[in-house]
Amino acid sequence: MLICLAVDYRRADVATRERFHLAEQRMGEMYRRLIGGGVSELALVSTCNRTELYAWTDGSGQGALERAVEHLASVWMPDEVERTQLLTTLTLRIGDEVGRHLMRLAGGLESQILGDGQILGQVRSAYRTACEMDTVGPMLHRLFEIALRTGRRIQHETSLSTGRNSIGAEAASVALRRFGTLEHARCVVVGCGKTGTRAARQLAKLGATDVVLINRTPQRAEELAASLKGRVAGIETLHAEAAMADVVIVATGAPTYTVVAATLAAARRNVGNASAPLLLMDLALPRNVDPTAGELAGITLVDLDALHPPIVAAEAARRSAVPSAERIVEAEMRWLRHWLATGAARLAIRSLHDALVDLCRREVAFVAGDGVAERTAQRIAAKLLARPMNVFSDAIARGEDVGELAGHLDQLFAAPPRRGTTGEHPVLVPPASASLATSGAPLA
Repeated sequence: MLICLAVDYRRADVATRERFHLAEQRMGEMYRRLIGGGVSELALVSTCNRTELYAWTDGSGQGALERAVEHLASVWMPDEVERTQLLTTLTLRIGDEVGRHLMRLAGGLESQILGDGQILGQVRSAYRTACEMDTVGPMLHRLFEIALRTGRRIQHETSLSTGRNSIGAEAASVALRRFGTLEHARCVVVGCGKTGTRAARQLAKLGATDVVLINRTPQRAEELAASLKGRVAGIETLHAEAAMADVVIVATGAPTYTVVAATLAAARRNVGNASAPLLLMDLALPRNVDPTAGELAGITLVDLDALHPPIVAAEAARRSAVPSAERIVEAEMRWLRHWLATGAARLAIRSLHDALVDLCRREVAFVAGDGVAERTAQRIAAKLLARPMNVFSDAIARGEDVGELAGHLDQLFAAPPRRGTTGEHPVLVPPASASLATSGAPLA
């Protein structure tokens, strides 16, 4: 069955999301350990607003579901107390709802900013990483392919992604509303990834002429500065540049604070700006700005949660495109339901199919040779099993549990273990819940 465990901005504030965030440095280790406990396929989507695990389990029923969730949660949060808190915070989705959620996510319908222009690329990158980790099989391959196609269709066929639709661009607009004009404001952008780049470009578009770019890799900052006629500063000058700024936007991938409150306070005193107005925006997760910086005189600290109300107001113009986007999601869901039903049916009759193909191959090879045996055996098996496939697919689509019958088929037709091996032939039971529209509720 398909399952998804998610912690996102809808049910968790930035401090909670930060706590359960899976840093990029842990990805390799996490992927190696997450496979197991009934989980045979796995992909991880981690952005500033969410951490989500997508998994395929070979078993079906409540027992298999609980075992898979417990395994994933124990790897995600090894500490028992933290794991208990994770389980009360996360949202569990099963079956159809996993597919619908990922399609909506890729299309920007689940983003903090409606129609977020970055999320499709983030989902694509997460899928690519999972493929590189070799944890994606046929079920998740098809799930992500359909989701990415859905996201592209929503971008190209609707106006959901028109206008300002990224965290970085929205942060620049917040700065404009705060100061009225950015013409004489000194703006510092720390981090020149996608979010920082969008913020810098939007600042320039809104009239900022003094834009300072800071990045751990200078070349990236220099390329962006050349296109914006901005200035590049070294990472070691971060606090000094922030002390002289009117607007500072921080969006790096650092796992710790890059802006330290005490260091910033000292730098502001040194340049005579101890209480000067400073709009300090932290767009990163984990947070890059020491939260106590917001307590310093003259500083207004805006994090991802504080940025949400103006985002809600700004997205009203794009809401008219939501019905069209939702129709695209539902159209693609029909393809996904069909795949889940037929895919699970293929698993259910796999042992019968393999036994039949093997028998046909040997018999045809006896009279016609190996050259035509394989193709002929596959054709015979496909024709004979077409009706059983349809029966299984229809039953699974109706939500019926075909696990017992699949188990009997496996017991009757599965190939015996090779000599010298131990254990039984694995039974890949198709989940009755594979096409059920369930959950979306928190796991208590």
